[in-house]
Amino acid sequence: MAASASVLRPVDDRQEPLFGDDFLETLEYLHIIARKILSGQMKAERRSRQKGVSVEFADHRPYSPGDDFRFIDWNVFFRTDHLFLKLFEEEEDLYIYILLDCSGSVDFGRPYKFHYLRRLAAAIGYLGLASLDRVHVIPIGQSLPRSAAQMLAVRGKGKVFRLLHFLENLRAGGPTNLTHCLKTFAGSKRKRGLAVVLSDCYDPGVTGALNALRYQKFEVFVVHCISPQEAEPELLGDLRLLDAETGRFREVTLTEGLLRRYRQTFGDWCRNLEQFCRKSEVGYVRCRTDQPFQDVIVRMLRREKFLQ
Repeated sequence: MAASASVLRPVDDRQEPLFGDDFLETLEYLHIIARKILSGQMKAERRSRQKGVSVEFADHRPYSPGDDFRFIDWNVFFRTDHLFLKLFEEEEDLYIYILLDCSGSVDFGRPYKFHYLRRLAAAIGYLGLASLDRVHVIPIGQSLPRSAAQMLAVRGKGKVFRLLHFLENLRAGGPTNLTHCLKTFAGSKRKRGLAVVLSDCYDPGVTGALNALRYQKFEVFVVHCISPQEAEPELLGDLRLLDAETGRFREVTLTEGLLRRYRQTFGDWCRNLEQFCRKSEVGYVRCRTDQPFQDVIVRMLRREKFLQ
């Protein structure tokens, strides 16, 4: 039975406080969980290829006049009668880049998708800050931000309120070009580190963009966020649909058969993206906004080897 013509508008809970009174307690809980899961593993994965002074031996090089005698390997000297210096691997801060989708397609859903993505960004950022990593939040849409004032770069647990304030003031809207943003970021002269893409991934070129990040030596992790209304729409009849990014309308007639085809196509698209990430050794987790965001973070830590 056909429904009367209507406009599909996002129904959401965007008036709900983004970071409630107990939000910091939730972040600290996640930090405790992360410490238990990652204990003894994180530093081992953060060694740079630079040679410096630390406790982990890396290599030898011949002694040169003026070198520090403390680093001479006397065991090698007694065996070879030649002076060699011991070189050690130097540990560095981990650079975490949170590439946060702020396009019109995330300005949707119940629970509200943009709230959900920003809470995930806050949790990931807090884990980095608590571990003294360097956390960068970069909003992405049609292009990358043009000035440093439109991005955030912080280090240290005491900067958590700057992180939350920055996320609170972000707004979603407009078209997206995820491929352009990620490829531009990949080609930048930023220090290599972990690139976390928080997005609904509505871009046909997203896999090529993720490959660009990999080829430029970034560690890549994708958090693929969808709303229940996108995964399982409950619409029937004659409808006038509004494109959240372009503002264009489209007249459609939705039937049970068409909805079944949509769900199949949507599911195949999600699975194909996941399979690409698994094959390419890109971290991947898919989540719906009706799941507690903290459960997604714990799953990332336990099953998806995030930050390991």
